[in-house]
Amino acid sequence: MDIEISFAEAMLRRGAGLLQAAGAGEAGADAASDPFEFLARLLATAAATDAPLVVLSEGGHPGLFDEAARRAAEPVTARVAHLAATRQDERAAMYEFDGSGPLTGNRIVAALLRPEARADLLDVYVAVGRLRGGAAQLTVAPALLRFDAAALARTLDLIGGAAGKSPNAATAALAHAAAVLPMPGHAEGGMPAALLGLYWHALTLAAVRAGRGGLASMAVQGSA
Repeated sequence: MDIEISFAEAMLRRGAGLLQAAGAGEAGADAASDPFEFLARLLATAAATDAPLVVLSEGGHPGLFDEAARRAAEPVTARVAHLAATRQDERAAMYEFDGSGPLTGNRIVAALLRPEARADLLDVYVAVGRLRGGAAQLTVAPALLRFDAAALARTLDLIGGAAGKSPNAATAALAHAAAVLPMPGHAEGGMPAALLGLYWHALTLAAVRAGRGGLASMAVQGSA
C-alpha cells in the first residue's frame, strides 16, 4: 500500500525525479514540452535552490483558507484593493486545497513564484488533478498568470473610487495588472472560467497571508 502523500508532494517528487534524470542525461525529449513535467520540474528546482519552499494546506491552516474563501465570495469591487496589497517574501509558496463546483473531486495546487526580487510581482501556476497510485495526474492543462500588484495599485490610484463602485472598472484594472501566458505544450486560446477563478483565489490566499504577517502568526494545525 502506498504511503499517503499530498498532491503537492507527489508533484515535487515527480519534479525531483525529472531533475535527477536530467542530471544523468536520461531526460526524455518531450519533457520540456509537457505542461505537467515543466511545472513539476520548476517547483522541484525552486525547492532545491530557494529553500525553504513554503507549502500551506487547508488542513493545516484552516483560518487562512476560510478567510480567503470569504473574500473570494465578495464582489470584485471589494476584492480589488486586497489584491493590490498582495506580497510574498519567499521565492516560492504553494497552496493545496480541494476543488469545488465543476472541479469537485480534484485537488488543487496553486504555486506562486517570484520571477524577480520584488515581493509584489508573482507568477501563478495552478495544477488541477488527482493522485493515482501515489503519482499526481493533471485533469486540466495549466497555464501561467503573471500578476503585478504594484501596477494594480497604481491603476487604482489613477481611477480613484471608480474601482470600488464599478465592476467594469475593477475588472479592467485587474486585466491591466495581469497576463495569462501559455506554458510549454499548452495551446493558446481561452481559459476555463473555473481555472481563471483559481488564479485569483491563489492571489487572495497570498493577500490574506501577507495581511497576517506571513508565517510568523500562523500556527500549523494537523499534519500539514
